[in-house]
Amino acid sequence: MIELPVVESGFLGEWVDRLRTAAGPPVVGILLRGSYARAAATAYSDVDLDVVVTGPTYEAYPAYLAETGVGRLVHISIAMADAASWAAHVAAPADWAFGLPVRSPVRVLWAAGEWRERLDRTEIHQPPAPPELDGLVAGLGKVAGAFAAGDDLGGRLAGPDPAPRRPARVPPPHPPVPPPSRREALDAALSLPAAPPGYREAMLTCLGLTGGSPSDVYSAARRLVSGTVATVRPYAHELAESAGPDLGAALVDGRLDRYLAQLRPHRFT
Repeated sequence: MIELPVVESGFLGEWVDRLRTAAGPPVVGILLRGSYARAAATAYSDVDLDVVVTGPTYEAYPAYLAETGVGRLVHISIAMADAASWAAHVAAPADWAFGLPVRSPVRVLWAAGEWRERLDRTEIHQPPAPPELDGLVAGLGKVAGAFAAGDDLGGRLAGPDPAPRRPARVPPPHPPVPPPSRREALDAALSLPAAPPGYREAMLTCLGLTGGSPSDVYSAARRLVSGTVATVRPYAHELAESAGPDLGAALVDGRLDRYLAQLRPHRFT
C-alpha cells in the first residue's frame, strides 16, 4: 500500500510556512481543498491549496512537484487570489458541477489574526447556476450545424454543450445533498428524479462517456434539449427573467418548438 503522508506528517505545515514567507502580496490565509480536504485522496491525488492575499486584484496559479519524504512526488496545485476575488469565486456557481449547487469540505491550515474569523469554515457552499435557456438552445444548434456540414468530429466536440446545462433546468433543480466533487456532481446530474425518459443515457452520450454514432450524438442532444423545453415550459415566466421576454414567450407560443424542429440535419431525417 502506498502511504499518504501529506496530511499525517508535517508536510502541509512546511508548505504553509513556505507560502507565508514567499515573495509577493502578503498572505493572510491558506486553505486545503479538494480530495485531501474531503478525506478522499489516493496515491494519485494532487494537493489543492487556496492562498488568500491582501491588496489589489490579484490571481496566480503556481504549481509544484514536491518530495513527500517517502520517495514519492506530489503535485501541489495552488490558487492565489486577493480576498475579494477569492470570496466572489467561492460564492459563485461551480463551473464543473453541471449547474448544481456544491457543498465541499475545506480546512483552514493557517490564517492571520483578524482573518481567522473571516476565513474559518469547514465547508464552502456554492449556489446552483441560474437558468440558461438560450445557451441550451444554442448548444443544440452547434451540434446540428456541425453534423449538417459533415463535420462529425465537430459535432462530437459540441455534444457536451447542451449537457452541462441540462440538470439545472429540471425541477427540482438540485439534489437533496449538494455534491462536493465533479464525480459526485455527475452522479447527481444523472439521477435527477424529474428527468424525462432516456435522460441518463442521453447525458452520457453527449458528454462522450459512452460510445455512439454521429446520429446517436445528435439524437441524444436533441432529446436533452427537447426534454428540457417540455419540462420547464410551466416556468416560462421565471426563465424569461434570465433569457429575456421574447425567448420566454417563445417557450409558450410554440416558436421555440418550431425552431428546434429546424435543427435537424437532412442526413438524419
